[in-house]
Amino acid sequence: MAHSIEMSTLEASIPLLLVVVATSAWLGPLGCGSGRTALRGVAPPTESPALSPPEIAALIPARVDDRPGWSQAISNAIFANHLKADRESVCAVIAVIGQESGFAEDPVVPGLAALAAARVERYRARLGPLGEPLFRALLEGHAPGDSRSFRARLATVRTEHDVDRLFRDLLAYYQANHPAIFATFDLVGKLLDLDSLADLNPITTAGSMQVSVRFAEDWARAHEEEDQSEKKSGKQGPARAASSFVTVRESLYTRRGGVYYGTARLLSYPVRYQQAIFRFADYNAGFYASRNAAIQSQLSQLTGIPLARDGDLLSYRKNGTPREDETESMRAIETFARRFAPRLSGDQIEHDLQDEKTLGFEDTQTYRAIRTAAGQQLAASLQSIRQQGLPIDPPHASVPPRASVPPYASVPPYATLPQVALTSPKLSRTRSTAWFAQSVDRRYQTCLSEADTRRRDPVAAPGSARWRSSIP
Repeated sequence: MAHSIEMSTLEASIPLLLVVVATSAWLGPLGCGSGRTALRGVAPPTESPALSPPEIAALIPARVDDRPGWSQAISNAIFANHLKADRESVCAVIAVIGQESGFAEDPVVPGLAALAAARVERYRARLGPLGEPLFRALLEGHAPGDSRSFRARLATVRTEHDVDRLFRDLLAYYQANHPAIFATFDLVGKLLDLDSLADLNPITTAGSMQVSVRFAEDWARAHEEEDQSEKKSGKQGPARAASSFVTVRESLYTRRGGVYYGTARLLSYPVRYQQAIFRFADYNAGFYASRNAAIQSQLSQLTGIPLARDGDLLSYRKNGTPREDETESMRAIETFARRFAPRLSGDQIEHDLQDEKTLGFEDTQTYRAIRTAAGQQLAASLQSIRQQGLPIDPPHASVPPRASVPPYASVPPYATLPQVALTSPKLSRTRSTAWFAQSVDRRYQTCLSEADTRRRDPVAAPGSARWRSSIP
């Protein structure tokens, strides 16, 4: 039977609520840095020293060409984003680069030409009888200064940069020289509810860290004022040092730009995760996806409504803005409110969910109500197990060891790995966000172990003959 969170229930649950509050304060930004924003009430862990570029180079896998060059790019990117180059941050960046590109600025993707051609063919087919003549004319054009037709270029693309530049050249050419053809495509696309011609470009992530192009462009705009201030003062500011290329997109295919924007996306936002693996999952699935996936799991347990643990409580357009349509997670929260928190209004829920991609979501009434109810449910389950004389598996008591808590009280998981399917021409089969995060975390742990070994072994320290011999 469902119960409301009334005053009597809350009074009876004061010990558990104290656990929740204590745990929320204890959970700090562990793993790989917290970004620019310090967390209130969190005692920082023992800080590890900042690493120099030569020390960073020693942590990059030996098979990588130009380790000193990559280490300098990593050092610059961390500094440019106002972060500390400690071993956690450095190893996080190294792990993502290794997973996403194997330390290649613009990696070759097998079968990319066929992929791009198939995308064009799908779009053409959806235009019906008009598709063939329109695309024949479209692909026979060529960019200024390049004698190859767009069709010829499409057949020979090898890297994401090739594809990206091809579609951008095609769009710019027809907008400038054949606006009638461009307008026809736009009109037909709207009539048939298709993406615009500009959306034909399949490249949404780019560079050595496969960072979101939209994130990079938004980040550059947000830091434009900082760049201008540095320029006026005669300094070469950190943000401008990595984004002073022709376009943000072009800079992503350089070592410096790809690592700069990727580092910003990975590390420049505050989190309360105890393990770096959840930050890696967020890199793939979106800001705070791991935390939100835990909320979805708890909603399912409380309401009995099955939910996909994708980390999105709302649905989003391609430009990142929320849609107006109601999601399964929203319906589950409304059901939860009716059963457990009747004072939580629909307007309040809608207002709170606008913050789901921020740390501030944890201060909302909606988040707190779900966490409180989930904690009560978990504590009741543990108490029932105890009364039956059954052993309690220690991992279920998910309270950090430094928190003083009542016996058998428990706090529901703060984060869980999102379950999002991943498909890509670079993958031989469908993978998931959990697979990605686990793969990156293995690289991360290897890097941390290497850093610890070098810190303990003075013979391998920077400057020694053994250390110098390890760098090409």
